[in-house]
Amino acid sequence: MSTATIYLRQSEDKTGEAAAVSRQLAECREFCAAKGWTVRDVFEDNDRSATSGKARPAFDALLDSKPQRIVVWHIDRLVRVTRDLERVIDLGVNVHAVKSGHIDLSNPAGRATARTVTAWSTYEGEQKAIRQKSANRQRAQNGRVLWTRRPFGFDRDGANVHVVKSEAAEIRKAARKVLKGSTMAAIVADWNARGITTTTGGRWSVTTLRRVLLSPRMTGRAVSVGIDYGKQLPVILDDDTADRLRATLTDPRRKSAPSTTTKHLLSGLVLCGRDGCDNAPMFATSNAQGLMIYRCRTCYGGRSMERVDEVVQGTVVGILSRPDAAVLFHAPVDVNALREEVVTLRDRRDGLAELLALGLMAREAVKDSAQRLTSQIADLERKIDAANGASPVARVLGAEDVAAAYGALSLMDKREVIRTLMTVRILPVGKGVRFRPEHVDMTPRGQK
Repeated sequence: MSTATIYLRQSEDKTGEAAAVSRQLAECREFCAAKGWTVRDVFEDNDRSATSGKARPAFDALLDSKPQRIVVWHIDRLVRVTRDLERVIDLGVNVHAVKSGHIDLSNPAGRATARTVTAWSTYEGEQKAIRQKSANRQRAQNGRVLWTRRPFGFDRDGANVHVVKSEAAEIRKAARKVLKGSTMAAIVADWNARGITTTTGGRWSVTTLRRVLLSPRMTGRAVSVGIDYGKQLPVILDDDTADRLRATLTDPRRKSAPSTTTKHLLSGLVLCGRDGCDNAPMFATSNAQGLMIYRCRTCYGGRSMERVDEVVQGTVVGILSRPDAAVLFHAPVDVNALREEVVTLRDRRDGLAELLALGLMAREAVKDSAQRLTSQIADLERKIDAANGASPVARVLGAEDVAAAYGALSLMDKREVIRTLMTVRILPVGKGVRFRPEHVDMTPRGQK
């Protein structure tokens, strides 16, 4: 009995209804019936590319099934790259295509024809990719941004992009929470609990949320193949917020924190002052006796968390209780000048990519410079916040009871106050030395 095995494939199924493969199947069955062949098996790879390099389960199953002959709608449904064609040739069976005829793989001429057809399919795919990139670049230059998957926060009517208000509101709230010290994990848990989904209906993860918050699209920038074409889209986050957000989310101390939720005042904020540790952050943990300490993960040195917190918070309250504190922190500030400085630093940071591309700076040097500029921008933003009364420091200054006002702040606001006022380091001491306040170095912010 003569049998045939049908293979079906469609690269992209936008509707999810597999209409294209259904049409292929109908024509392939009709073709087999006309030849008098009995259809033994049907293998289907719907919504699967033949050029991406990703696995095609049905294609692999087809090869394992030892077919007598293969029937496809067109040869490019079966193979589009040479490596797959060679696997089919190794079977030693013939391939019959409804739209492109019979390819006899049992002789050199047939195999040469098949290789030529496949080579042209590969060429066509590569040319299509080039044309697509060029078209995307031109659309970005003209302010027309299209996408195959709707990004969270945006939608479009034709080529006109607009903001989805409810999603944009969630993005802005998430940004504010991160800047106040909330973790990404906490925000993700909240979104998932409230049924907020990705644009594909999936659940959020820290990675997907981070990708959204750091996307240049949030500030209205159109980026195609790594090239920034400037402000072309509606804005969800202003540049200042986006810069502070990027500084926060790319802070190495935040990335190395061992827990998903900050529970202790100085965990990840206090630094190790030992030579060779390069100001490594210290994190809250318990020692062998069960006491909470701040420990360096480089030298493993540690100091009592309770004692360090007591010294630092006492110093903070003392600074903010000074009669001249309001003058110190409310000194006349030219906010516009600070913003201009932020813009200058941002431009310098953006220019690093061009220096790297031209080979004028090494990758590590660019990375170090970018981190330094980002830190300077974050410091300036804190000064702007303080001048505008947005800093938690401003909420404590001038209070009738500074200690009570500071004590009423949230943990994250207390951390922000400390971060604004000083850099805290725990100095190295000999083993077994009793804790003394002078073991904690508190350098005013902006000094070394």
